[in-house]
Amino acid sequence: MKVSKQQWDEEYASGRWDFLSSADEQTRQACIAAFIASYTPGEVLDLGCGPGDLLSWLKPGSVSHYTGVDVSEVALAKVADQSFPVDRVAMSLTDYTPPARDIGTIVASEVLYFVDNPAAHVKRIVDACSSVGSVVISLVAPNERKPNWERASNRVWSQFDDLGWDCHQSVRVENYARGAGWDLRFYLLDAKVAGDAD
Repeated sequence: MKVSKQQWDEEYASGRWDFLSSADEQTRQACIAAFIASYTPGEVLDLGCGPGDLLSWLKPGSVSHYTGVDVSEVALAKVADQSFPVDRVAMSLTDYTPPARDIGTIVASEVLYFVDNPAAHVKRIVDACSSVGSVVISLVAPNERKPNWERASNRVWSQFDDLGWDCHQSVRVENYARGAGWDLRFYLLDAKVAGDAD
């Protein structure tokens, strides 16, 4: 499912991905933001951030810095400034190496289908940081009407299962009107950043 930078830019410019900013898609963003505030506040690294929909849900008191990484400069141009610092990095997550500092949460929402060996790339990014409190992954839930997406999600989950990370919470968000759903997994990695969340 690899897509070129040019194609991503064209699709964002044409409005192909505007539905991701719709109200129907926002419950999973709210869940991610609530987890960050409760368990691993601090810096947020959003891989495949698109236009930065997560930002409107993040509480300023729980986020010290936000870095959005996306291959599409068209999408990144829509990432809004906030009361906390916001960085925009135009790069594929497969090429991205973060600065060696403490990260509260790494988010990869609806992006890992498009990457070969996604778990290996996320682990490489985690290992490059000084510490990471949690990793949050969101993927389309199984749906008999979308077998290709189900296969893609299963491929990603299987790779993360092989990492042996502690899945602290798993949540399914469903939109019954649309017949769509998303599985979210919250991996706690570093107690130093997670604080006394346990």
